[in-house]
Amino acid sequence: MTSVKATLREQYTIDNTTRELSWISDEPIEVGGANLGPKPTELLLSALASCKIITVQMYASRKGWKVDDMNVELTFMEKEGDKTVIEKRINFTGELDEKQRARLVEISGRCPVVKMLKDSIEFKIVE
Repeated sequence: MTSVKATLREQYTIDNTTRELSWISDEPIEVGGANLGPKPTELLLSALASCKIITVQMYASRKGWKVDDMNVELTFMEKEGDKTVIEKRINFTGELDEKQRARLVEISGRCPVVKMLKDSIEFKIVE
C-alpha cells in the first residue's frame, strides 16, 4: 500500500511524508505562498513524468534495449470539458530504431500513475 501524509505548516506550505522521506509543497509568492516547494499541480506532473520514465526504463531493460538518457516534459495545457489536456514531450538517446522509440512512447502511457488517473478516482473517507 502506498500512503502519503500531508500536514499544514503555515499559510500554503505543506510538509509531505512517506516512509522515511519528506518534502515540501507550496504555492508561489504571487498567490500568497512562500515558494518553498513545487505547487501540487507541479508535483502531480512530476509524479506522472517520473512514472513514465521508470516504466519505460523497466520495459527497455527487459527487452535489452539500450537507453542512454531519457527525459519527459509535461505541460498542463487546458481543460476540454471533463478532460484535462497535458502536452507530453519525450526524448530518448541510445541505440534505438524508430519502431523501438514509438513502442517506448506507447509504453510510457501505461505507467501506474497514468492508469490511476485515467480511471475514476473515488475517495473513501476513513475516520
